[in-house]
Amino acid sequence: MAQALQIFRQLGYARMTTDTVAARCQISKTTLYRLFPSKTALMTAIIESHIERMVDLPRDDDHLPLAQALDLIFFNEIDEEADRERFAFLQFLFLEAAVNPELKEISEKFGRHAVLGRLTDWIDHQHSLGRIDVPDARDAASMLMDMVGGSIALTRDGRMEWPGSARRRAYVRECIRVFLGGVATPSTPAGDAPQKGGVRSA
Repeated sequence: MAQALQIFRQLGYARMTTDTVAARCQISKTTLYRLFPSKTALMTAIIESHIERMVDLPRDDDHLPLAQALDLIFFNEIDEEADRERFAFLQFLFLEAAVNPELKEISEKFGRHAVLGRLTDWIDHQHSLGRIDVPDARDAASMLMDMVGGSIALTRDGRMEWPGSARRRAYVRECIRVFLGGVATPSTPAGDAPQKGGVRSA
């Protein structure tokens, strides 16, 4: 998968072939196909592995203030290098998906929709505990994803723009504050937007 990811970044999705991956890994295509029966399956595995860097879910965080839990869910304190690496992958995937319908379908199904499903389950669980009041957990999850996704803006020509980790963290925490201000039940302290080194609770 690591070699396939390198090839994907070097050549793009259209030119990445199973032949190329097998040759780079010095294995036969038969061996590769035992692991990944198609290029689609290989790309799906790469995207699924990156989901683990997008949201830390599922997790046991019912004891945490909602703001702190969401800060952890969105990996808002990862180091600068990991944060930039995550952005670089998303940027390249976005550009490649725009010109490759097959890749767009894979990234939507196994990327965005998978993340949305995990976040929906978390919100639905918090709703069942009486900590969040929303009429539809999936709609709420989609709204929150769109808000947080705005921390990486698109330029007018469709490119993704890296704002820097400090700016992105601040943006995400403001999204969390605004989101919880609209959905947290009065009896559940949402907590202030997490500050580095700790979280203040109301």
